[in-house]
Amino acid sequence: MLVQFTRWFWGSVRFRIEGSAERFFNHCARCGIVLWGMQAGETPGAWIRAGQYSQLLGCARSAHCRLRVEEKRGLPFRTYWLRRRKGLVTGAVLGAVILTILSQQVWCVQAQGLESITQEELQAACREIGLVPGAWRSSVDPLQAEQQLMLRFPHVTWLTVNTQGSAVYIELSEGVEKPDMDTWKQPGNVKAAASGQIVRLEVYAGTPVVNVGDAVTADQLLISGVMEDPYGNVSLRHASGRVIASTVREFSAQIPMTETIEEPSGQMISRRSASFFGLRLPLTLTEEPGEGWEKESVRTVLRANGVELPVSWLEETWREVSVRERLLTPEEALEAARDEVERQKSALKGLTVLNGKESISQENGVLYYTLHAQCEEDIAVETEILVNSPN
Repeated sequence: MLVQFTRWFWGSVRFRIEGSAERFFNHCARCGIVLWGMQAGETPGAWIRAGQYSQLLGCARSAHCRLRVEEKRGLPFRTYWLRRRKGLVTGAVLGAVILTILSQQVWCVQAQGLESITQEELQAACREIGLVPGAWRSSVDPLQAEQQLMLRFPHVTWLTVNTQGSAVYIELSEGVEKPDMDTWKQPGNVKAAASGQIVRLEVYAGTPVVNVGDAVTADQLLISGVMEDPYGNVSLRHASGRVIASTVREFSAQIPMTETIEEPSGQMISRRSASFFGLRLPLTLTEEPGEGWEKESVRTVLRANGVELPVSWLEETWREVSVRERLLTPEEALEAARDEVERQKSALKGLTVLNGKESISQENGVLYYTLHAQCEEDIAVETEILVNSPN
């Protein structure tokens, strides 16, 4: 089998001898030329490797014979037509080389399980550790990549990095951030965050030092972390609880009576570019405009069987905007002020506004808005008890 394959690979030629075949075969034997399939009789002939056929001409002259080629077999004769198409051969070789090189690189990085983490944040973290399309597969260490990504996103419960062919898959699960257990081990008090009158008192741990209906001031002690048992022994604990109090708060906002409006002028510029393994290739010669332009971009990624390929094209649309000043009406300014106050109230958790009184004034092109509100809120704030250790 090996001999047959070798003869097919190098090619073989069947030739016919016109003249004294015995004398010709003797000359070939003395010259060390290997023949097979030798045949005598009326149509003598033999087989020889294609590359050695030219050596037979000298033996034929010495034996006063003539040789006639009857049959050609093997790979060189089947691919002979490619010699006239060198560009096709060169392209096939270059294509094979390029495919071999690209198969050793990362083509795409896909993630699953994202919730609070955005795709842009994860891609930025992957770029920092070198996990990007175009990176060599041999340089990707999944275990090390997992550890580095876990350090960048501590609230992630678990994270795995797997490689499949030229694709990298990141799977993660985001969990609830663990509370600081050391805080509960430290002794502490509960003090008032604001002044008010206590409406409801809920003590979870510690000793209350105020009662419902008492008026308290900011930073006043509400629940003590100092505990005393019936035998007079004193211990320190971490006090906690909820203290709902009636408070008075003042919210204010200042709204200019003029606002800046950006309007499109109608002038538009389009820019296109392609990306191949992270290399950006501009398809237009238009430069990026400066200030006073808004950009909208659409990126299209090439996919195959649901897998992103490292080939994409980006189309940017730039629109010129003009800036002008517009005078607000009193109603519009008042509505904007109330919206600002609502944002201030929503920033205070557990705050309930019972009633309020508005104060509105306008001076030097500015609307001044103030809301005096009667509220109910949790004024409890936990503070640490500093204990000096004996020397």
